[in-house]
Amino acid sequence: MLSHDLQVRVRYAETDQMGYAYYGVYPQYYEIGRAEMLRSIGFTYRGMEEEHGIMMPVASMNIRYLRPAHYDDLLTIRTNLRKHPVDSITFHIEIFNEKQELLNSASVKLVFVDKNNDMKSVSCPAYLSEAIATAVNQNA
Repeated sequence: MLSHDLQVRVRYAETDQMGYAYYGVYPQYYEIGRAEMLRSIGFTYRGMEEEHGIMMPVASMNIRYLRPAHYDDLLTIRTNLRKHPVDSITFHIEIFNEKQELLNSASVKLVFVDKNNDMKSVSCPAYLSEAIATAVNQNA
């Protein structure tokens, strides 16, 4: 439906004693990927929160660790939206090394809440839904 690629380099501070990217850093990579995907269609988390009062907390995350990333590896974070969001939005992420080997995959489900209304769940805001639809149509 919608795909976005972004490259990041594994920093020394992100590695463990074995020289591998620490397993806990991958959710940060997922956040970078989804934030930049939204930015690519004209949205930022900050804008959604400040201008519209909508926040998107993570509801669930499913991760598969296949191969390790190492210090100084250049990674490609591929973020996909496979379904149009309704009450939640699920990002599917794949992380590849420079050899295009799949290192890691995940799905991250976020929900929409209204910070001005006791953090109550809401449906996907129309402006975001429309922007996703427009991006999908432009890439078709």
